Amino acid sequence: MSEYTDKYKNLVQHILMRGTKQVCRNGSQLIIPSYSFTIDDMENDHKLLLRKMWYKGVKGEFDTLVSDEPLTNVSQFEAKGCNYWKLWGGPNGELSLDYYNELHPALENVINQIKADPNSRRHVISLWNNEHAFDDSLSLHCCWHNHTYSVINGVLHLTWTQRSVDTMIGLPADIYLAYLFMKHIADICDLKVGSCMFSLSNVHVYTEHIENANELLTRTEDDFDKKLDFELKG
Repeated sequence: MSEYTDKYKNLVQHILMRGTKQVCRNGSQLIIPSYSFTIDDMENDHKLLLRKMWYKGVKGEFDTLVSDEPLTNVSQFEAKGCNYWKLWGGPNGELSLDYYNELHPALENVINQIKADPNSRRHVISLWNNEHAFDDSLSLHCCWHNHTYSVINGVLHLTWTQRSVDTMIGLPADIYLAYLFMKHIADICDLKVGSCMFSLSNVHVYTEHIENANELLTRTEDDFDKKLDFELKG
């Protein structure tokens, strides 16, 4: 079993055993306050192999977020093969996202910083804007909101921070997204991809996903082609 698969199953089991049932804005959940783990070799161990995943959609999401074209509509995600952002678009697909508004200038700045001074300890991307925290100006508030990059002996490492984690659907996609950010920066800056620590808060499994979560715990990597359906929550 891969390092990632093993650590992911440990997290799911921990939530099912120790999570507290709690009502949330879109249903009910089992929730734990925090959890962290590190994948030591993101280059070779960044994909979950216990169920089919739509990696093309996550890649399309990444390509849209880093595009130079201002992000204003769901159709821009869909044009790159990412169809799930329609859950958060307005009546005509309009979007307002700090995922783009805060990310775009910060990502360019970090890349330039790494090129100029790779050994600096200030390679930080922060997406969380407190002015938007409790208003309705955003289509979706940032779940992953902080990247801290470190360069050690030509290897790029990342600490990825999330304030809220949908463990069954969101987290596997977020881990692949973290790899895509690392790969993007590493290629531009002529670095190798190293480790990623995931620092997670409010980590939850929706109650309607519990049955499939228990089934997932019985699986091995030989079960990759078996289907598991999870409803993505808007």
